[in-house]
Amino acid sequence: MKTPSPAILFTFQRWQVLMLQAAALVVLASCTLPAGNGGLSGASTPNVQGIYQGSYTYGSAYQKLAGQTVTFEISLQQARGSSKIKGVIKETYTGFGTLKDGFVWADITGTCEGEGGYTHLQFTKIYRHSKEPPVAYRGSLPPNSGLLAGTWYFPDKPSDSGMFQISNIHVQ
Repeated sequence: MKTPSPAILFTFQRWQVLMLQAAALVVLASCTLPAGNGGLSGASTPNVQGIYQGSYTYGSAYQKLAGQTVTFEISLQQARGSSKIKGVIKETYTGFGTLKDGFVWADITGTCEGEGGYTHLQFTKIYRHSKEPPVAYRGSLPPNSGLLAGTWYFPDKPSDSGMFQISNIHVQ
């Protein structure tokens, strides 16, 4: 049997590389990207961008403050089609956080996902100008409702918790 010439061997190897590249393109093209909703199949990512009014209530772990409601304004930003949210909270001072320009300010980051007509928000609030620990929020907005409600808690100490709500929230 005769050994192929270097030119034929080079041509054959080049053809193999081109075939592997073509096969890789076919595989990539056939893969579907997960929905922009964190992987929930068949659901679209709700957009909740806007400025809303809300409030949270201290739970029973806060003896003197238990049941007291604190109002806040929340500004949510969200890129079209993304489940990631970020924003700013401006809340009434209650002794926690640091007063700045008459309010306590915090930054938030989290996610917004839709499932079965519900919109679910979860985010972490980190106070500015303060050493207060981050606060986790989880809530849901039922279909055809404008009131998102849920719970807030400290991840390090979940017993220190309470309820919150965001009113007139609209999903785009």
